Amino acid sequence: MTFQVGRVMQAGSIKRKGDRRLPCRIRKNPIINAGCKAKIRHFDRTEKSRCKNRFGDRKKKLGKVGNILSLTAGICLLITLFCGLAAPSALAQSPENNGYVGDKPLELYSHDTVQGDLFYTIGNSYYSGKVYPGDVYSVIHNVNLPEGATVKFARLYVYWTWSAEGITGKYPEMSLSFNGESPEPEREYSDRKGWGIYDYPTGTWAYDVSAYVPGSGTFSTEIENTGSGIPYVCFDGVGLLIVYTDPNGKYMEYWIGEGADELNSQMDENGNPLYYASPNQTICEMLRPTLQFPVRSATLWTIIQSGNWEDNVLLINGNEFPGICNGKPYPDLDIDTREVKDYLKSGENSILFQAVGDYVVPSGSFLVVEKDSLTEEAQEDSQEDSQEDSQTEDVQASSEENSENPEASGIENPGDETESAPGFELVSTLAFLAGGKLAAGHRKQNTRK
Repeated sequence: MTFQVGRVMQAGSIKRKGDRRLPCRIRKNPIINAGCKAKIRHFDRTEKSRCKNRFGDRKKKLGKVGNILSLTAGICLLITLFCGLAAPSALAQSPENNGYVGDKPLELYSHDTVQGDLFYTIGNSYYSGKVYPGDVYSVIHNVNLPEGATVKFARLYVYWTWSAEGITGKYPEMSLSFNGESPEPEREYSDRKGWGIYDYPTGTWAYDVSAYVPGSGTFSTEIENTGSGIPYVCFDGVGLLIVYTDPNGKYMEYWIGEGADELNSQMDENGNPLYYASPNQTICEMLRPTLQFPVRSATLWTIIQSGNWEDNVLLINGNEFPGICNGKPYPDLDIDTREVKDYLKSGENSILFQAVGDYVVPSGSFLVVEKDSLTEEAQEDSQEDSQEDSQTEDVQASSEENSENPEASGIENPGDETESAPGFELVSTLAFLAGGKLAAGHRKQNTRK
């Protein structure tokens, strides 16, 4: 561009110089000629000086214009780069595997009907910050059960997060001591982002401590980071769940859901997802219980790691409950307990959790439904079992009679013209009854009783 501007200036100067009209003619009179030549030379010098000054002024102006254009181009380039970096994530290609969407529903650990109750406490849990190798995180749980109660099972939950070494995500290595015993985790639930920076796993480890909780008492938990190198892990808390029977307790049906589903639907100021996940994609299934009405009450526990954001929503059969994550008992571990009887129905129910503009990790859901008596399903199962037992006894008695008196049983001798396989009728009867037993058993939950 600078080269083209120079050519234009040169052509313009030549053109103006060619069109100039001299102020006098050259005559033969030497005196006049001398004066005229002097005037011409003076005019030429003046004109050249003016042209030179004009050219210099233009050159300076063009230099300033060029600097302004260069500066403008640089600013435009920076703006373009900034816009490219700050473009809404919705316009970019989402990762193939995004751990921030709801893809790990909680698992049903146990479902049963008992006369008793459920007890859950996090003791003096707290957010630990970074725990390095050799460091120990300690929690005390105080348990008070009714007199005469018997522990059906006890479950210890370790809620951990932000596990890494340097800036690289890494699954934790840790040893746990519960009242001096060293149980191994029965289940290890975890989830992680799966792409980009801050791809740090988080999780819930579940321990069966039934053998170490005979009843009421004080129980200590110590967790040590045993990793090699300098990895760290953070603890959101430790929960102790106890289901117990009590001859003076209430008739209840319960469901225990556990797991870890990392959700993140944080958005920018324009409402665009920052991590390729919108709120309609960050929904975790907590429980899907099937109920038989009527019921007296229904209590739901919801355990959420890293919540503390009141826009998050609990969904029960389409009914919304915002404010479930209110930072209680403390911001890194939300525990919500509420009566939900009026929002349940006979038949299958849906209990969901939705992260709305937040990073959270649903980790547990406990539902306890109180009834006037044991569930009809449990009573029917007991009646079916007793009927099947009596039918089996009748078949066995009939078999003994047939073996003692073949003629009365109608079983022909092997030498007869029509031959039947020995015991065919008995096998058929037993197979039919066994099939009925299997069909009845199929209706029961394949979970811990």
